Amino acid sequence: MGWQPLLAFSSGVVLAALLPSLPGQGAVLALLLPLIGLVFWRPTRLPALGLFGAAWFVLNAHWQLESEWPESRTGEQHRVSGQVTGLPRWRGQSLEFDFLADQSNDERWPARIQLRWYRPPGYLQPGQRWQLEVQLEPPQGRLNTGGFDRRRHLLAERVGALGRVRSGQLEARADGPAGLVNRGRQYLSEVIAAETAGLQEGALMRALSVADRSGLDAPTRELLRQTGTSHLLAISGLHVGMVAALAAFLGGLLLSPLTLLWRRLDRRRLALGLAILAALSYALLAGLSLPTQRAVLMLCVVAGAYLARRGLRPAHALLLAFAAVLLLDPLSPLATGFWLSFAAVAVLIWAFAWRSSSQTGAAAWLLGLLRAQLVIGVGLLAFNAGLFEQVSLIGLPANLIAIPLVGLWILPSLLVALALIAIDLPADWALGLAETGLELLLSYLAWLTGFEAAIAARPGAGLLAVVLAFVGSMWLLAPRGWPGRWLGLCLIAPVLWPKSAEPLQPGELRLHLFDLGSAQAVLVGTAEEWLLYDTGPGDGEGRDAIGGLLPAMLAGQSSAGLDRLVLSRPHRSSSGGLGSVLDAVSEAGRYSPSADLGRPCLAGEGWTSGAYRFEFLHPGPGLPDLGHNSSCVLRIEGPGGAVLLPGAIDAQVESRLIDAPRTVEAEVLLLSDSGHRRGSSAAWLQAVQPALALISVARSDRWGRPHPETLERLQSTEVAWQSTARCGALTVHLRPGQAPRVESARGRSLRFWNRDPDCPGAVESAWLESP
Repeated sequence: MGWQPLLAFSSGVVLAALLPSLPGQGAVLALLLPLIGLVFWRPTRLPALGLFGAAWFVLNAHWQLESEWPESRTGEQHRVSGQVTGLPRWRGQSLEFDFLADQSNDERWPARIQLRWYRPPGYLQPGQRWQLEVQLEPPQGRLNTGGFDRRRHLLAERVGALGRVRSGQLEARADGPAGLVNRGRQYLSEVIAAETAGLQEGALMRALSVADRSGLDAPTRELLRQTGTSHLLAISGLHVGMVAALAAFLGGLLLSPLTLLWRRLDRRRLALGLAILAALSYALLAGLSLPTQRAVLMLCVVAGAYLARRGLRPAHALLLAFAAVLLLDPLSPLATGFWLSFAAVAVLIWAFAWRSSSQTGAAAWLLGLLRAQLVIGVGLLAFNAGLFEQVSLIGLPANLIAIPLVGLWILPSLLVALALIAIDLPADWALGLAETGLELLLSYLAWLTGFEAAIAARPGAGLLAVVLAFVGSMWLLAPRGWPGRWLGLCLIAPVLWPKSAEPLQPGELRLHLFDLGSAQAVLVGTAEEWLLYDTGPGDGEGRDAIGGLLPAMLAGQSSAGLDRLVLSRPHRSSSGGLGSVLDAVSEAGRYSPSADLGRPCLAGEGWTSGAYRFEFLHPGPGLPDLGHNSSCVLRIEGPGGAVLLPGAIDAQVESRLIDAPRTVEAEVLLLSDSGHRRGSSAAWLQAVQPALALISVARSDRWGRPHPETLERLQSTEVAWQSTARCGALTVHLRPGQAPRVESARGRSLRFWNRDPDCPGAVESAWLESP
């Protein structure tokens, strides 16, 4: 059998996912009929299949984008009836769940709506029918350089709308076949949570058994990320293969008498059938995630080849599974997990399919395990460094213990526990055994992270660099005799030591406004130091956004670390990320309105960094706590111009600062409190005279910020503005003798789901035009 057609089709789908913009749907449909004809002509078969794969992706992308809730209707409230699907997931005190709305002649709803319900009044189960009052918005997310692209994730998951539930009424209970599997997953998850003493261990058991990761807290996620063991939570080929092997072994022993009743049924065929049935059942229990789909497909391909008495190479089985996934879900290349799942298996096949070993016994098994970990570590180095922006030096020792511990102890105990729970028998002893194994694993991982320089942050690399690094990894892992294997190091080097931003020159200032929704965090750098003004949203103890963005951002700016921290006010939108950055700055470099955190930011105090003067304008000494009006107002002035960061002050404090002896003029102004109408008064804008106003606000702010009155004042004073809501994270460059230049994450994007030509890009300077 020729495998070139599968490769051609798959290549077309993958390459289409890289398009900066989608061709017109009509033009693609018009090409389909000629392409089908060219497929049957041998000379043009392969290119026609490639174009057909590209057309298949483009059409599915168009259909999905057209079905999404339009941005012009953001914030509309509707009464919707439908069914709860998937597994409901707790996010703090809010329940997140997928909803399949009933279609009607009056309104066409997206096929999949992702809803959040704050403290729901009832118990939600998959298969229940509810009538809900929901506030809808299009699928969207924050956009930061190197950060998680939620917009891409929602597109890959085919989520057509997001929404918040205002009220609801149960219409029908979940007592039918709809949602039966997910109700079983929910029941098992709740039993595990109730029967486990440790919160961390219980959350990990739920993730490993039924793919319910909602209970994982921020420290546990960070521990797994730092040690390179996050892949263990993805129920993949390791888990599915173990279940299949166990079912084949036990079923072959217990059901072997059936072969006497039917002559055409031999023991091997019986074992293969039971293995496939068990693997499919476990995949359903895990929510039929992409890694489980790949594992089941490969198992079915191998079993089919055996039953048909056909030889099948491992690489061909992987390619067939790859093409099957793309045919069923052509948007799957947009998901990072898709590439990690197939890349890991491809690396193992490439490294071991060439070699044969006659060694047996425990020593050979341990040697094989060590080699497999080395192979995976080198093979996925490009993804870890280029996509996840880190190089974990403790990944190998962590996985050498974690994989056998999970595969031979924790997972078998969990499988036994699940079987006992399903048939309503006591399972506390099996759960206790799994919990003990997880306690040992967590202790070991925590011990590893205690070593200095265990994790090295790296700025994200481009797609081309990641692809070339993966090729370099495969080149290194090639069999003996492969020409110039050391040349693979040259291809890997760009992701290990990526090109950082140009070092700041004396007299230059760089300001980076993160996209953190209706919160703010501003990173300001000079040639000598870096300062973080506010930390964005979070719980103050590590569950935040800034902790995952700041290390790679500083590494990309050639900075050794953070030098100063200014906390404008003790509000969760400004200080929520404090837990992730507090230890990175000495107490002498911390400033806040009160003395509880470092030094108070009193008016008149400041410091000099290179050619720039940092000075606080507010609050004055002796003032009582005025809430948001006690915000630290910081002004930065130097050869490239001035920047004013006012926190969340309103017009009253603004008028006091206007009358103060110190100047408030600045070329760049961050609007107070995400553009709230109580601040950024006309008198303030006249006094500051900014050339550019920056607004840190969510794309669908629930309070309607920036307020129309604020935008009118900006327009009347002829102040240009840019917002994170529209363009994502913003970077402003101030250089002596040059006009300030602004870049945006959306303007730099080369992908159709985030591309916006009206946002300033990396080389544009026409940012003074108001959006």
